[in-house]
Amino acid sequence: MKQVMNVNGAVLHSEREYDIAKSTAVTIGQVVKLEEGLVVPAAAGETGAILGYAAESHTGTADALNGRNDGVKILVQDAPDAIAVSPAPRVTASGGSATTVKVDSMPSFAADVFNGGYLKAAATGKVRRITDSAVASGVLTLTVEAGDAAAEGDEFILFPPVGFSAGNLDTAGCKLVLTATAALPLRVVGRDEKGNNIYTMAAKHQLAVGQ
Repeated sequence: MKQVMNVNGAVLHSEREYDIAKSTAVTIGQVVKLEEGLVVPAAAGETGAILGYAAESHTGTADALNGRNDGVKILVQDAPDAIAVSPAPRVTASGGSATTVKVDSMPSFAADVFNGGYLKAAATGKVRRITDSAVASGVLTLTVEAGDAAAEGDEFILFPPVGFSAGNLDTAGCKLVLTATAALPLRVVGRDEKGNNIYTMAAKHQLAVGQ
């Protein structure tokens, strides 16, 4: 993830150095938190407060060309009101109709959690609003505006609705994926239909009042 602005529209970013163990591996853009005063990657199903997004990589191994790779400091974009951009999740249809898209092997998201979001057909670029959503026996059914019938194998970009905060972080800790239903400390605050991205901000932040 990469900070692009603050809630007020400001594009000047807060970046500060924090302590990190020499051997800890963090990639640029990874969601991080503080643990016993040290920066560590957020867990895939993180539910606790985050610190922000790594503004540089820290491999944890020595590099003659970059002494910070295994140094004891790392730059973090740490503003509690930071808005970050990342790729929107993608799903592959197992079938559907002109008004539904079905996706197999989905975790049990709460009913209606995707209502108000949007689906974009990867092949045609057509965007349709999601009006209903439910999971039964591992099959997610999304009700959408009428259009082309969904066929098995069709790929869609899923833009979750504003306020959505479920899912997991991917293995790199840099984007939202729909492989679990954890109550992530991030919430969706917007979408970029042309770039196939979503905008998120912290729902729980370690520097925010009350956290």
